[in-house]
Amino acid sequence: MNSLQLKNKIIERIIEIDDDDLLKSIDALFNGSDKNILSFLVLANDKFQQENETSNFTEYIKEWVKSM
Repeated sequence: MNSLQLKNKIIERIIEIDDDDLLKSIDALFNGSDKNILSFLVLANDKFQQENETSNFTEYIKEWVKSM
């Protein structure tokens, strides 16, 4: 996927978000420097990958339903 496709995918996903708190968090993240954004996203992705590899999917689904 090229850069333009990635940007469009991100924009489409953001447009779908209705949660004000989530949008405020994204805004705060985007107001940071590119270096800080990259650091945060790398850490978040690493954590997600680690949890994804070792998590119990029943617990994951419960947490996902709670957040809806």
